[in-house]
Amino acid sequence: MSSIPVEYHGREQAYVKHTILKTYLQRLFMIIGRNEAVINYVDCFAGPWSEESEDLRDTSIGISLRLMKDCAKSLEEIHNCKVTFRALYIEKNKEAFSKLKSFLDSDSSSCVAASCIQGDYTTKIADIAAWTSNNFTFFFIDPKGWRTVINAPVLAPLLSLNKAEFLINLMYDFINRAMSMKAQQANVEALLGKPVNFSGKESAAERQRVIVSQYRQVIGDLYGGRSAHVTVERPGMDRVLYFLIYLTRHPKGLIVFKEAAEQMHMIQRVSQFEKKLRHQSSKRAPVDDLFGFTEEQPEVVCAQDNRTLAKAYLLTQLSSSPMLVDNEQWANFLVETDLYPGDFQLAFKELVNEGKIFNLDADVKGRTKKPVRPNWPRASERWVLCAK
Repeated sequence: MSSIPVEYHGREQAYVKHTILKTYLQRLFMIIGRNEAVINYVDCFAGPWSEESEDLRDTSIGISLRLMKDCAKSLEEIHNCKVTFRALYIEKNKEAFSKLKSFLDSDSSSCVAASCIQGDYTTKIADIAAWTSNNFTFFFIDPKGWRTVINAPVLAPLLSLNKAEFLINLMYDFINRAMSMKAQQANVEALLGKPVNFSGKESAAERQRVIVSQYRQVIGDLYGGRSAHVTVERPGMDRVLYFLIYLTRHPKGLIVFKEAAEQMHMIQRVSQFEKKLRHQSSKRAPVDDLFGFTEEQPEVVCAQDNRTLAKAYLLTQLSSSPMLVDNEQWANFLVETDLYPGDFQLAFKELVNEGKIFNLDADVKGRTKKPVRPNWPRASERWVLCAK
């Protein structure tokens, strides 16, 4: 695993976020591009921000444009698919928008039809929906705050679009603090769709699970598809900073996202280790570093053995009646448990070796890494519990 680029030092959380954006978008565009003539990308809080590089290579703007250019070329060369990529970047801050517009105007060689809008995206939603022209659209919604900007009623016109997927930043650290503030109760309730009360006896993991599950439910009810989330931690600390919430209506999309999230999980472990090493070698942490170390005690979340959790779950799902493990079922496993594809592959492998489950359609003992191939509808396989 490579080191974290120097331009991300001090903002490792951005590197983790951008990694999953890059990893997932590349695979998404290459899959969608084989069936869609037009692909849209919308960044509702584009920036750029002052701490980012001048050429914007380490921003969601630069990352998304490079990916669209590369995918357009690859789709044509490899699959003979001529795909038109369109991008819309929205930024409220006038200074940041000026920098954004200058960057897009200077990119004259781009094969991506990129445009930008200055203003609060929540006041431009009708325009954004019209701009999509009913083509497949990926929305990246990455605000610095949380109040009103990602509420379900605000997003409703976009969530109702037929061909749309979303990656939304839920600023858990801020929301968790607001939960104990009377002045913020109305804002929290508006975000989560109902009052959420805690007794004070809940563990950090339980609080996180309640908040993220409730947000996924209220947003998912309007969207009508599946959702998943990944956790991004405060750099150098075992504490949740925010959740990235993903929405899709396709089982394959959710599987690909969770595979990308699993890679991001490994990168996050590296970034945390490197951050801690740099902190130990420095004389003192910056006083005003928003994402640095503080005297505040972090929420302690007990480590879990995901493989063991996956095994226990599978033993409750499988029975003597054959279960077809296709993309639909595989996606259900991932949604219902929030575990990773690798966790389930290891779990299936161990359960086979222990003689507890069996594949009716193939001898999987020679599959050293991936005993399960949920490749519906071409070659999905049936699994059962072994007789005791």
